[in-house]
Amino acid sequence: MILIQQITTLVRDADRVEHGVDLLINGNRIVRIGRVEPVEISPETTVISGKGRIVAPGFINAHTHLYQSLLKGRRDDVPLVSWCEQVTFPFVRAVLDRLWKSGDAEIGYLWSMLGAIEMIKSGITAFIDMDMNLPGVPQAWCDIGIRGIAAMSLVDQWVPNDFITAPEKLREDTLKLIEDWNQKPDEDPLVQVFLGPSAPFTCSEGLLSWILEQAERYDLGIQTHVSETSWEVEHSLETVGKTPLAYLDSIEFLSRPLLAVHGVHLTDEEIELAAERRTTVVYNPKSNMKLGSGIAPIVKMRRAGVEVALGTDGTASNDLLDPFEEMRVGVLLQKVAGEDPTALSAREIFRSATAVGARACRIDAGTIDVGKLADLIVIDPSEAHMFNLGGEVIPALVYCAKGSDVKTVIINGRVVMRDRTITTVDERAILREAKKVGETYG
Repeated sequence: MILIQQITTLVRDADRVEHGVDLLINGNRIVRIGRVEPVEISPETTVISGKGRIVAPGFINAHTHLYQSLLKGRRDDVPLVSWCEQVTFPFVRAVLDRLWKSGDAEIGYLWSMLGAIEMIKSGITAFIDMDMNLPGVPQAWCDIGIRGIAAMSLVDQWVPNDFITAPEKLREDTLKLIEDWNQKPDEDPLVQVFLGPSAPFTCSEGLLSWILEQAERYDLGIQTHVSETSWEVEHSLETVGKTPLAYLDSIEFLSRPLLAVHGVHLTDEEIELAAERRTTVVYNPKSNMKLGSGIAPIVKMRRAGVEVALGTDGTASNDLLDPFEEMRVGVLLQKVAGEDPTALSAREIFRSATAVGARACRIDAGTIDVGKLADLIVIDPSEAHMFNLGGEVIPALVYCAKGSDVKTVIINGRVVMRDRTITTVDERAILREAKKVGETYG
């Protein structure tokens, strides 16, 4: 069991804050919030002091590409298509070439570890990774103890020919990923599998239909990039005669809940369609800014009833996996876009980063309640940048806090970081190995 004792501030969700309580975890669930008497504490219980601390739900990163953990700090002067061609495609080509020639997949384990370490140290407890289908990717998540969703990229057109797997092999590999990793480990799952068609324009209608069939068969979530750029919208109108989300609806792809990443250029009609079809939009403000893609119409979406989760995107277009920066930039961007300080509030963006993200990821977390999964973070607000005389805690977290303020992280009822030290793996050794192996990829 784990007891967080005498918590100064407990953020149960965006609207509920309590003070001076204990929180007890048994197994992977929260079992009590309130007062825990000393006689109830066994010698085996891990006791963590909550004095002077803020305890909050772990953040959900609803979209990233962990392979880009090896591509930080590259190019800030090209739009998305050119950025793909000049930044991500050369690295992907090198990885796939080595994988297909020699079966070498170690690099996937290492970039997944790098990303997981960065996310844990900034308070992220669960995420969706749209990545290459390498066996070491989800294994790394289990080893470090973070909750991950593998939405491996599926494409059969538009990308370079040497990236495209033969149709039968693509389907075989996808089904094997589902069999090997969905809801694993069996006894206490950390890993889920979603299906990840990269974007409508990178997938034939036949592939999209097959993806929908498998999602129905295995009851899987689906995530895809939608209307990230104006180029994508124009390309869709030229090739299929409809804007991207409208096209997906026309082939019944929205018959299951979809996580539509970006949605920067959704039309008003598509926003209404997203609300009707239970499509969740994943907002990635920093990536959209760096690539000059535009500002997602989040205020319109929320007014229409569209659920909005929050993601960092990959670290080649962000370049951090930091939910505090993402919340702060995301809320400020909406205020300046609408020239309205009331456009989006700290509470609303915090909810996107926790409860909404958890629902989108099918994770029974995102709030701190009895019976919920024990995925939570302990924050130290004592540094000068968090100095807050009587202000509200949610705005302080959104506008003032930093990833480095997260001191302890508990995921699935296990302490994976304590006092800024990862407890499950040797962080320094992983960084050394990632540097050594990564350099061989040029």
